Amino acid sequence: MDVKSNIINALKKVISEELKKEIDIKLDEPPNLELGDYSVNICFKLSKELKKSPKEIAESIRNKLKSMNIEGVKEIKVVNGYINFYIDYNKLGKDLTEEINKEGHNYGRGDKKGIKIILEHTSANPNGPLHIGHLRNAIIGDCLKRILEFYGYDVETHYYVNDMGRQMALVVYGIELFGLDENKKKDNAIAETYVKINKYLEEHPEEEEKILELMREYENALERNEDNEIVKKFEFAVNYALDGIKETLKNLNIKHDTFVWESSYVRNGMVKEVIKRLMETGKVIKEDTYMLDLSDFGIKKKMVLARANGTSLYSTRDIAYHLDKLSKCDIGIDVLGADHKLTAEMVKAALKLLGSKVPEVIFYEFISLPEGSMSTRKGRFISADELLDEAIKRAKEECKKRGVDEKIAYDIGLGAVRYNIARISPEKPMIFKWDEALDFEKVGCPFIQYAHARCCRILEEAENKNIKDEPLFDYELTNEEKSLIKMLNEFKDVIKESAENRKVHILANYLLELAKTFNRFYANCPILITKDENIKKSRLSLVKSTKNVLETGLMLLGINCPGRM
Repeated sequence: MDVKSNIINALKKVISEELKKEIDIKLDEPPNLELGDYSVNICFKLSKELKKSPKEIAESIRNKLKSMNIEGVKEIKVVNGYINFYIDYNKLGKDLTEEINKEGHNYGRGDKKGIKIILEHTSANPNGPLHIGHLRNAIIGDCLKRILEFYGYDVETHYYVNDMGRQMALVVYGIELFGLDENKKKDNAIAETYVKINKYLEEHPEEEEKILELMREYENALERNEDNEIVKKFEFAVNYALDGIKETLKNLNIKHDTFVWESSYVRNGMVKEVIKRLMETGKVIKEDTYMLDLSDFGIKKKMVLARANGTSLYSTRDIAYHLDKLSKCDIGIDVLGADHKLTAEMVKAALKLLGSKVPEVIFYEFISLPEGSMSTRKGRFISADELLDEAIKRAKEECKKRGVDEKIAYDIGLGAVRYNIARISPEKPMIFKWDEALDFEKVGCPFIQYAHARCCRILEEAENKNIKDEPLFDYELTNEEKSLIKMLNEFKDVIKESAENRKVHILANYLLELAKTFNRFYANCPILITKDENIKKSRLSLVKSTKNVLETGLMLLGINCPGRM
């Protein structure tokens, strides 16, 4: 039963009959249950149009709504021009818990939409390990993939591999000069070589020409579709780094469907085709380089398409990639750092010039530890591996304090990292704080995992005593029971909002509120010790429903439930 939709649809019907047109309806939530569960202030907006007082309009609408017998609504009241709706919690509690416990982890799953999404995320340069900055991209992207799939989209994830930039040429040259430390994790070994070659070039600037020559030779070989020694050197270096990056992603519970190499678009001729087509628009100016004038799109800065010698740049290859990607899906989504905003706008403008659709872009602000900034080039960064290891170590310490089995430390540590990043809206800069991430009491993922473990313990105890859950709800419910029923009923709307608005933090914050609501219910509503069998069975069905929704929600954030804490 979707009470909110029932109320909105009934309001739309009544108001459209009155106004002879459709209008949007938004429900608000009063500050406490005594004032109703949902409220609407539409009568104030209608007052001028209908030339009546808000109170008069509200009374008229209320009377018409009452005659419609809205499913799930027990009472409708008018207070000072507001229309307040009171849920029939006995009926909703019965129907809702029955549905959740029957569907289990499928509760809230959307119907297949027949819409293909290609979602690109992480896409860190393969010149070292993923660091804490990349983590925000990777976790937002992976959580979004899970939510979109659950909502009914067909989703394919891409990691776009930048194998053609100066950074990879540096790595290739660095390997020639210094080799690789085979005792280190592969991406760390690449990073060490990258730091060494940067230091070497600072001391030997005359060697810079060798880097440019490497880039030219690689691109020329790709254009000829050759697999010569230069190509093999680049492929070895990139794959070596990617092996380490994939290991990190696996530890973070992240998997990409496809790794798309930037060089493939030079090899297949798409980059040359893009340059040719953009030249034909009459918007390309030749200066020291070939520049694309995007002033028609309100972009003052010109986009550099190619060097004077004809070799391509990242921007051109990026346009080719997007043309290819967008031709294979209905919706393309990129997850990018906020520092890529101008570049992303330029790519979109170029795509429009070529008559293509454009991607949606989710921008995220920077994430840091209180210790400060990071630089891969100078070798100062906190790697994702180090962050996860530290989270697991701290989780073990918390487990010891609480007398909990240390085997669950990985689930708690991983949950702490993923949840603490997922819960913050991407447009807000964030500092990763350990006391928040591993908070068992208020805001951390362990708090949610602990609420789930509490549900498990109650259900196990009930099973041992042979007490069955049954959604009867044939008694006067407490406010804590009503609040929990209402929170559980919000889950489908939360999935919809998270998926349609591409905002994973909506789901993350909902799960925290659900855990808090359950804890209040647990503290104030005796479950197994209550003598009334109907109350006992009904409350058990609420516990089971909460367990199912918490499990599903955490799964969509890529987080495991230890079950015992």
